[in-house]
Amino acid sequence: MKFSYANAALVVSILIGGTAVAQKNAVTPHPSDPVNAKTSPPNADADFALVQAHCSSCHTLDQVTAARKTPDEWDDTMDRMIDHGMQITPEDRKRITDYLSAHFGAS
Repeated sequence: MKFSYANAALVVSILIGGTAVAQKNAVTPHPSDPVNAKTSPPNADADFALVQAHCSSCHTLDQVTAARKTPDEWDDTMDRMIDHGMQITPEDRKRITDYLSAHFGAS
Protein backbone atom coordinates (compact mmCIF):
# COMPACT_ATOMS: atom_id res chain seq x y z
CA MET A 1 0.00 0.00 0.00
CA LYS A 2 1.35 3.36 -1.00
CA PHE A 3 1.46 6.05 1.72
CA SER A 4 0.15 9.45 0.75
CA TYR A 5 -0.69 12.65 2.54
CA ALA A 6 -4.30 12.19 1.46
CA ASN A 7 -4.46 8.82 3.22
CA ALA A 8 -2.85 10.27 6.34
CA ALA A 9 -5.29 13.18 6.34
CA LEU A 10 -8.20 10.74 6.00
CA VAL A 11 -7.01 8.65 8.95
CA VAL A 12 -6.51 11.72 11.13
CA SER A 13 -9.95 13.11 10.27
CA ILE A 14 -11.58 9.76 11.09
CA LEU A 15 -9.82 9.65 14.45
CA ILE A 16 -10.79 13.22 15.30
CA GLY A 17 -14.37 12.68 14.18
CA GLY A 18 -14.69 9.47 16.19
CA THR A 19 -13.42 11.18 19.31
CA ALA A 20 -15.90 14.04 18.90
CA VAL A 21 -18.80 11.60 18.48
CA ALA A 22 -17.72 9.61 21.53
CA GLN A 23 -17.53 12.74 23.69
CA LYS A 24 -20.88 14.01 22.41
CA ASN A 25 -22.59 10.73 23.28
CA ALA A 26 -20.98 10.37 26.72
CA VAL A 27 -23.42 10.29 29.60
CA THR A 28 -22.58 12.83 32.28
CA PRO A 29 -23.99 12.41 35.79
CA HIS A 30 -26.09 15.33 36.93
CA PRO A 31 -27.11 16.29 40.48
CA SER A 32 -30.78 15.80 39.60
CA ASP A 33 -30.20 12.10 38.91
CA PRO A 34 -32.30 10.01 41.33
CA VAL A 35 -29.15 8.53 42.89
CA ASN A 36 -27.85 11.98 43.81
CA ALA A 37 -31.16 13.71 44.49
CA LYS A 38 -31.36 12.47 48.10
CA THR A 39 -27.98 13.91 49.04
CA SER A 40 -27.94 17.00 46.82
CA PRO A 41 -27.83 20.27 48.74
CA PRO A 42 -30.03 23.11 47.45
CA ASN A 43 -27.11 24.65 45.54
CA ALA A 44 -26.05 21.39 43.83
CA ASP A 45 -27.04 22.63 40.36
CA ALA A 46 -24.90 25.74 40.82
CA ASP A 47 -22.01 23.61 42.10
CA PHE A 48 -22.36 21.26 39.12
CA ALA A 49 -22.26 24.31 36.85
CA LEU A 50 -18.97 25.33 38.51
CA VAL A 51 -17.55 21.88 37.79
CA GLN A 52 -18.64 22.23 34.17
CA ALA A 53 -17.19 25.73 33.87
CA HIS A 54 -13.82 24.97 35.46
CA CYS A 55 -13.17 21.34 34.57
CA SER A 56 -14.70 20.71 31.17
CA SER A 57 -12.48 23.19 29.36
CA CYS A 58 -9.67 20.61 29.58
CA HIS A 59 -11.42 17.33 30.48
CA THR A 60 -14.63 15.51 29.68
CA LEU A 61 -16.99 15.53 32.64
CA ASP A 62 -16.99 11.74 32.50
CA GLN A 63 -13.24 11.80 33.10
CA VAL A 64 -13.69 14.07 36.12
CA THR A 65 -16.61 12.23 37.69
CA ALA A 66 -15.16 8.76 37.11
CA ALA A 67 -12.13 9.58 39.25
CA ARG A 68 -13.87 8.74 42.58
CA LYS A 69 -11.42 10.42 44.97
CA THR A 70 -11.35 11.17 48.68
CA PRO A 71 -11.74 14.81 49.77
CA ASP A 72 -7.96 15.07 50.24
CA GLU A 73 -7.36 13.61 46.78
CA TRP A 74 -9.82 16.08 45.21
CA ASP A 75 -8.03 18.88 47.06
CA ASP A 76 -4.66 17.68 45.70
CA THR A 77 -6.19 17.50 42.22
CA MET A 78 -7.38 21.09 42.51
CA ASP A 79 -3.85 22.12 43.54
CA ARG A 80 -2.46 20.43 40.40
CA MET A 81 -5.05 22.08 38.15
CA ILE A 82 -4.23 25.49 39.62
CA ASP A 83 -0.54 24.75 39.00
CA HIS A 84 -1.51 24.06 35.36
CA GLY A 85 -3.13 27.48 35.12
CA MET A 86 -6.75 27.08 36.22
CA GLN A 87 -8.09 30.40 37.49
CA ILE A 88 -10.51 29.97 40.41
CA THR A 89 -11.51 31.80 43.56
CA PRO A 90 -10.95 30.09 46.92
CA GLU A 91 -14.73 29.98 47.45
CA ASP A 92 -15.40 28.26 44.11
CA ARG A 93 -12.52 25.87 44.70
CA LYS A 94 -14.07 24.79 48.01
CA ARG A 95 -17.52 24.41 46.43
CA ILE A 96 -16.12 22.23 43.64
CA THR A 97 -14.05 20.11 46.02
CA ASP A 98 -17.02 19.65 48.38
CA TYR A 99 -19.35 18.81 45.48
CA LEU A 100 -17.01 16.27 43.90
CA SER A 101 -16.28 14.69 47.28
CA ALA A 102 -19.99 14.36 48.10
CA HIS A 103 -21.17 13.10 44.70
CA PHE A 104 -18.11 11.44 43.20
CA GLY A 105 -16.04 10.49 46.23
CA ALA A 106 -14.20 7.26 46.86
CA SER A 107 -16.60 4.49 47.79
